Amino acid sequence: MSHPADIQYPVQQVLELACAAQRLNGSYLKTSEPIYTDDNVLVGYKFDNKTLVKAMVNPTLQTGITGFNPPLLCTTQDDVALAAEIKSYYRRLMFSAIEGENEFQTTVNSLLNSETTTLSYFGYIACLPNLYDRDSNKSRIRKTLKECDNAILADVDTTVEDKDCEIVEVRRSKNFDAWNILAIIDNKIVSWFSKKELILGPAVVIKGKVKGLGENWTTKKIETRLNYVKVVQ
Repeated sequence: MSHPADIQYPVQQVLELACAAQRLNGSYLKTSEPIYTDDNVLVGYKFDNKTLVKAMVNPTLQTGITGFNPPLLCTTQDDVALAAEIKSYYRRLMFSAIEGENEFQTTVNSLLNSETTTLSYFGYIACLPNLYDRDSNKSRIRKTLKECDNAILADVDTTVEDKDCEIVEVRRSKNFDAWNILAIIDNKIVSWFSKKELILGPAVVIKGKVKGLGENWTTKKIETRLNYVKVVQ
């Protein structure tokens, strides 16, 4: 009888299940999280993505949590389509693996070009839907910003009003209680802090003041920094 660690599983099946796990959890969960009632009674767990996938390919595997079993995953056509997008995206980045610049990318590329894999590589596959979302979003932003003019929106201390803009990135600040907003106005790169989490897409800057000028870290083009921004979506 084969040892569980030696059993081969179809990469395609594991990746589709990873997409289903990502959909179920809403994000990538590295470790399972306990769920308590308001009076601090343990009622279950939100299982990490890898455990969800493992439980589907081999229900006999132990979760490490006595008395609680992971929910069953059911893959959808969206999961199948996402798995295909992930494979296509990372195969296009194969040159990085060939050059040996990224050990993780090398492993991922090897997995996605294999028919089967073992449990020891499930962690790589389980996190791929989340990484794809992050990496493809960065690629989209980079492509969009490269098409912008390398110019300022306005001089420092200038007030800008009633400007249509496209918000291309919203990130929680690591240093402040605010969101970093990256946007495009008049085909120029602009940014500002927002107390409110905005959404990607069209917006209108009702009013804002040019605080300073800098360099966009992705394109090295000029980035106009705004302050006191009032925006509607």
